Amino acid sequence: MLFPCETTVSLPGTRVWWNERNSDGAERGAGSSSANVNLNTPEYIKAEKAALALVARAEQCTHGLRCKLEKKKIPADISQNVLDHLIELNLVNDLRYAQLWLKMKIVRGNKGPRILSLLLKAKGISSKTIDAALAAVLIPEVETMLLMRRLNKVARDKNGRAKILPAKTPEDSKIAVRRFLKMEGFSAEAIDSYFDAK
Repeated sequence: MLFPCETTVSLPGTRVWWNERNSDGAERGAGSSSANVNLNTPEYIKAEKAALALVARAEQCTHGLRCKLEKKKIPADISQNVLDHLIELNLVNDLRYAQLWLKMKIVRGNKGPRILSLLLKAKGISSKTIDAALAAVLIPEVETMLLMRRLNKVARDKNGRAKILPAKTPEDSKIAVRRFLKMEGFSAEAIDSYFDAK
């Protein structure tokens, strides 16, 4: 069995077929949510093949996959039904996409949670999903590491030389750094732990 549930999945060719029994014992197929679309039309099969090829290559978000199908001149109603089908099969999952994307960006980059959140929003991910992904990925140790990296990035100019903070006293500097980190979207706990460690 391909999935750890009571869903039967078989792959004749590249077409994904699945059947599941409702509580009343009646079978329903992949298109149960798609009332007016014939799943055996060449357009639907073409759309499904294109979507599966994209999903096989890399993790996809719903909005991104919809845009890619649109570029292939696939009608919106057909692409929506294909997306619904892939979501039901858990082949497309925005939360999983957001978590993987965040992990990649955190490992490679130095952007704060606020910027990362805005970048995900630009990819069509909902605010609720972004918040859940950030909560899952930004555990305290990871957030502190990202905070340190972000501070190192903004504390240096293009040539790698230390910038002089425009503050008259160390206390003013501390207030400015706290304000900056808060604007970047770091949690109060991460900011406090950073200053406690200093």
